[in-house]
Amino acid sequence: MGNVPSAVKHCLSYQQLLREHLWIADSVAGALDPAQEASQLSGLPEYVKIVEVGPRDGLQNEKVIVPTDIKIEFINQLSQTGLSVIEVTSFVSSRWVPQMADHTEVMKGICQYPGVRYPVLTPNLQGFHRAVAAGATEIAVFGAASESFSKKNINCSIDESMEKFEEVIKSARHLNIPARGYLRNPTNPI
Repeated sequence: MGNVPSAVKHCLSYQQLLREHLWIADSVAGALDPAQEASQLSGLPEYVKIVEVGPRDGLQNEKVIVPTDIKIEFINQLSQTGLSVIEVTSFVSSRWVPQMADHTEVMKGICQYPGVRYPVLTPNLQGFHRAVAAGATEIAVFGAASESFSKKNINCSIDESMEKFEEVIKSARHLNIPARGYLRNPTNPI
């Protein structure tokens, strides 16, 4: 795979890991009768949504620019693991996050598997419009947990960021595009 960061190589092997160990879940699921299973699971949510953010959050922290074709292959392999949601990329300024400069090419280059959703991060209206033009059908916005982190990470106050997110969410709703919001914590910047 050439000059690929070790974190990407590790994640690309995730599919093999699942194939080798998926049998564990099957044998455990059939081991208990329904009454035992229900009592064991009481108090737990019926559904947990896992959003894989490695192609966006993980790769944007790599010091060496990961080639577009490697990003696409990474996402395509993750798509085959059984994940239902993979956050593909971020439509941010390449001046601030050079690793995401190829967001359009990545979005257009991935194979979109049935049953897998591919949201993208769109922190502002400009990013939202670029994402939609690239074929995004689901978006995410994020806020910061503190004023200082918000100013450092997204260059505006929490109140200002909420105004931007409102514009993005309204535009998404107008186009019937699902949107998810989440908070970033200061120990893990964009």
